[in-house]
Amino acid sequence: MEEEINRANYNDESIKSLKWNEHIRLRPGMYIGKLGDGASPDDGIYILIKEVIDNSIDEFSMGFGKNIDIDIDYEAKKIRVRDYGRGIPLGKVVDCVSKINTGAKYDSLSFQKSVGMNGVGTKAVNALSSYFYVQSIRDKKSKDAEFSKGEVVKDNKIESSNLEDGTVIEFIPDGELFGNYFFIDEYIEKMIWNYAYLNRGLIITYNNKK
Repeated sequence: MEEEINRANYNDESIKSLKWNEHIRLRPGMYIGKLGDGASPDDGIYILIKEVIDNSIDEFSMGFGKNIDIDIDYEAKKIRVRDYGRGIPLGKVVDCVSKINTGAKYDSLSFQKSVGMNGVGTKAVNALSSYFYVQSIRDKKSKDAEFSKGEVVKDNKIESSNLEDGTVIEFIPDGELFGNYFFIDEYIEKMIWNYAYLNRGLIITYNNKK
């Protein structure tokens, strides 16, 4: 009898197709391990920071941009990472942070060395953030976009720019998922020191301190 009921309930309507960001938000552990609230150094909010920094490290490893600026507003819970690498190709800025299986790391000619999640990391950060902003500057032009929980809020046109080439990522982890989370400065400083130690010649500025 039970088998017949289960069979009856298993039909076309049982098969669900999720959008990319819905899947990440439903199963965050597949992408960042655990969520946590910031009390442990392996909690998800630190993994989000790491994933963004990893993209900047990849640029440095390829010989583009030796400086990375990291700023954290502890009150607003906003993280900002700015590198001075090549910048995301302007026509693909939105795709590179919001479409799974889209990214230059799948092209061995563009990225011969990579420490990130092969293009998935930044998309996970986007989906798991209540606020996410990306800006790319290349060859005197700039393109930026804003998201919330992986959904596009603003998709601005390409404009002229006098800024140095590179990429800016800002995000606020979503409190709906991470709860009343907090950052522990000691954990973040240790992460940054590890990056500096492992990458000779890299200069990281953290909240205006090198």
